[in-house]
Amino acid sequence: MLYYFTACDKNARKHYEDTVAKPYLIAPLLEKIDPAVQNELMTQGLDQHVHMWGAVPGPSNKKRWSNLKVGDGVLVYVKEGFRSYAKVVAKTINREVAEYIWGTDNEDRTWEYIYFLKEVKSVNFSKEMFSSFFGYKTNFIPQGFSNIEETKFQIRMKKYPNVDALVNDLNNNFLMSDEDLEDGDYQNSLETDFRKVEDKPEVPKKKKKQRILNGVKVWDRDPKVAQRAIKKALFQCEFDINHSTFISSVSKENYVEAHHLIPMKFQNDFENVSLDTESNILALCPNCHRMIHHSRPKEKKLLLKEFYEKRKDQLHNLGIEFSLVNLINFYGMK
Repeated sequence: MLYYFTACDKNARKHYEDTVAKPYLIAPLLEKIDPAVQNELMTQGLDQHVHMWGAVPGPSNKKRWSNLKVGDGVLVYVKEGFRSYAKVVAKTINREVAEYIWGTDNEDRTWEYIYFLKEVKSVNFSKEMFSSFFGYKTNFIPQGFSNIEETKFQIRMKKYPNVDALVNDLNNNFLMSDEDLEDGDYQNSLETDFRKVEDKPEVPKKKKKQRILNGVKVWDRDPKVAQRAIKKALFQCEFDINHSTFISSVSKENYVEAHHLIPMKFQNDFENVSLDTESNILALCPNCHRMIHHSRPKEKKLLLKEFYEKRKDQLHNLGIEFSLVNLINFYGMK
């Protein structure tokens, strides 16, 4: 499993600097720790200095700490983003040791649900990248001590041999799509006089290059491709052609929005062909567009099944090979 904790306020940041960013001198306190944990630290060569963190008592923290296993991964989030990744090597409940190291909070609690860490490595990715990678909403804010939602984690792990490989890919290779950061601007860019939109035969295209948006590398989308897709759909919602909206002041046509069926953020799963192609773009009324992003899993799966049947052959002809199960996974569902 992959867990994370936050160290954003002044006190937590100091604790992070003292016992995670650099190892803590644990040797003088070792005899106060239960023998099994002492032995494990000694076996690992961590009986002098060790990286460590703790959680205050509480039902949710106790449950997560109880589920925490040796070898589990832990990400650390500070105000600047995710900055550290480590592996759990041992754990213990010890108020005396925790209070000595970290003191107490304003409710006289201390971080007694302790876990020791090894192989602490620097990472550098934003909460937006984390959210996009695991399928959370882009405005998701990490809080406290938690774990990646089980379904989202298992879907992602299908691609990787272990958690280390997953975190490495997120840190070094994963790119968001500009849809994650500026969907409103993208939709506005599609508004045009469609009489000027050229009709072109669709052919396989190579994977696009990335660009920088708001300081973040993203997969780019070409508005002209989406405009051609909307024009091919005759400015109708592809879920239900009866979903009329309003006449756009710019295009003078029924207003619809563009949505990539296979999200652009999964471009790295398709090495030899671009996902920014007409057959991968749906014309949807704003309500259906929001529905495919935000509806409950049952409704979303029905939408995806219908769109999969409509587009699978066209996409396969372009070299974009995927199954309905793959598509559902891309949206963070099993």
